[in-house]
This record gives sequence, C-alpha cells and structure tokens, in this order.
Amino acid sequence: MTRLVLAMGDPAGIGPEVLLRSLSPLPSAAEISVIGDRARLFSLARRLHVRIPSRIRWVDVPLSARVVPGRVQPAAGRAAYAYLEEAVRRLRAGEADALVTAPVSKEAIVRAGISWRGHTEYLAARFKAKTTMMFVSGRFRASLVTTHWAIRELPARLKKSEVIHVLRQTRQALIRDFKIRRPRIGLSALNPHGGEGGLFGAEEKRILRPAVRAVGSGVEGPFPADSLIQAAAAGRYDAVVCVYHDQALIPLKLIGWERAVNVTLGLPFVRTSPVHGTAFDIAGRGQADPSSMRAAVELALRLARQRD
Repeated sequence: MTRLVLAMGDPAGIGPEVLLRSLSPLPSAAEISVIGDRARLFSLARRLHVRIPSRIRWVDVPLSARVVPGRVQPAAGRAAYAYLEEAVRRLRAGEADALVTAPVSKEAIVRAGISWRGHTEYLAARFKAKTTMMFVSGRFRASLVTTHWAIRELPARLKKSEVIHVLRQTRQALIRDFKIRRPRIGLSALNPHGGEGGLFGAEEKRILRPAVRAVGSGVEGPFPADSLIQAAAAGRYDAVVCVYHDQALIPLKLIGWERAVNVTLGLPFVRTSPVHGTAFDIAGRGQADPSSMRAAVELALRLARQRD
C-alpha cells in the first residue's frame, strides 16, 4: 500500500481548506497521513461542511499560538515549518513513499526567524539532492533550468552543465516515474527566434546546442519558445525544458492551471504540491478551489506506485 504524507502548510492560508477537500473521495489502496493541527482542521471541516474520511491517520502538531486566517503571522510560519520538519522525519525513517505539501508563506516563515528560500530548496538541502522543478498539467510537462532569477542575470548565469543536468533528470523522470520508454524532450531557446543566427544573442550556439549534443538521444533543440510550446501542446514532445520561469508558467496557466501540479525531481521520494500560493485574501471563506491540491495528491500516488 502506498504511504502518502500531507503537510498542512500555513494554517492562516487556504492550505488547510484545499487539503481537506482533496481527501474526498479518499484514494483507494493508499495510507494517508495528515500532518498539522488536528483541532484546527476538524473545526474548519465542520464550518465548511466537509466530511473527513475515517481512514485518515492524523499526526497532530498543535499550534503554539493563536493564528488568524488571512494574515501573515510568525506563529503560522513556525507551524508550517514544524509540519514540514515532521514530514521529513517520517520520510527519513522510511515511513512514507510520497509527500504533498500545501502552500506556505515565505514571509511568515522568515518572520518566525527561520532561513527559508522555498520548499524545493529546503528538501534538496535536507536530502543532499540536486533537484529540478517540473510542472505537470495533463500531458503537458515542463522542467525549469532556472527558477527565480532576474531576466537581466540569465545570460551571465546560464551554464551548460545546468542545462545538461535538467535535461538528464527530466529524461530519467519520464522513464522511471511516468513510464515513457523513449521520451521526447524539447529544449527552449533563451532568445527570440532562437537567437536568429546570433543576431539576438549567442547563448543558443554557445550553451544550449552543446548541451543537447551532450545529452543525445531523444532531446531536440534549442527551439524558439513559442514554436516549442505549440508543438508540445500538440503532443510532439513528452516534456519541454524551459530556460526560465515564465517560459513554462505562462503556457501552463493557459493549458490547464486548475489541475496543474509542481513535481520535484531528484529526491529519493515523490514530492508534489499545488501550483498556487496561500491566497490569504480568501483564506477561511470556503472559496478556494481544491483542484490543484487534489491533482497533486492523485499524481503523487500514481508516481509513487509506478516508481515501486
């Protein structure tokens, strides 16, 4: 039976609500543990008229201070971090196969006095892993070479070795986790028109093409991002590798934002998360759409089963 751990996220955001709504109907043949403040979750479920399945295993980590929905608070950041720490403990002990993380607030965690860059960076450091961020919506899959860099920094910071790493890790994930025997991967160019023979930049010739040659079979490009995304959406590629954040996120939102999932490649377990944030403006009102969280749970279970 696949063992899945869900971390509640920031208790002042929409994480608790979308988590609760993602559990019904409860996936079969899965042992699901929820890490968070049990009393707060049950109180929220009663208020929102959400039925909690009886098979859920609760790992109660009570709040140490009162938390008000919809506000950035150190107590909420401290709690979100504690939930994640407990999830890591269980993963290290071999008590779980997959992790789904509800949204946290970077500001709240930092205000709590904790150094924080993000879930992906935290997990990579804790498990000494070199990770890649992949976004999935249906058959559309996009990995990122860079995540949160300023556009002006890209030409100087883009490295052939990093492109090779992301291409290889994406190919490995497609074979092992998505069970695609001969994956087809397209690499996006950095510059418009693929650099137009060097008129708009030399990164394609100097970095991206050599990376494609180094990885070899099943990888093509670099192609202009607009043409590549169109081809991928039509099914020509099993995944695309994008050079920077918005190359992947803009088409993802257009293709199927509601069911989109963030997957962390390179960890010794499956980790997914919804693609939205804490949405403090609607927290606790029963307005949050649980589709992305539900998709994250479903995909985590599927990938963990296929990995086994």
